Amino acid sequence: MKSIRNACVCAGLALMLAACATPYDTEKNFWSFGEGFETVQIAPDGWQISFVGNTNTDRALARKYVMRKSAELCQQAGYPYFTFTSEQTDRDSVGQFGVGVDGNHDLLWGSSAINKETSVVVEVTGFTSKPEASASRVYDTDYILAHVKVTD
Repeated sequence: MKSIRNACVCAGLALMLAACATPYDTEKNFWSFGEGFETVQIAPDGWQISFVGNTNTDRALARKYVMRKSAELCQQAGYPYFTFTSEQTDRDSVGQFGVGVDGNHDLLWGSSAINKETSVVVEVTGFTSKPEASASRVYDTDYILAHVKVTD
């Protein structure tokens, strides 16, 4: 009876966690199941930022996360303006697959629900002053940090 109750509690917790969008402060690693941010500095004034969100993280929220993260990085590096030199947003279907062995040492395999992952990859370039002419939109770091909220 106790093991059934423990299994129900674990299942309930898993459902509660699965019902939430990937939080803003998640760093991509093994424990986050490949979801969250990964940031690489690719130049003194440039970064590649990637974000992967779970089924409950839509494209708009994922882009908002990347916009805010870009502003934070640029501000920390002393750049009051930035632009995206490249940007790619995808929403992919991802199936879960499992393999195991039962009590008779028979090999078992199967798949479960298909989930959707939203991913955004951008290259960000910081500017010390706003360029007069630019082929792409130039964002004001302070404005983004003041107006793009990622928490309730």
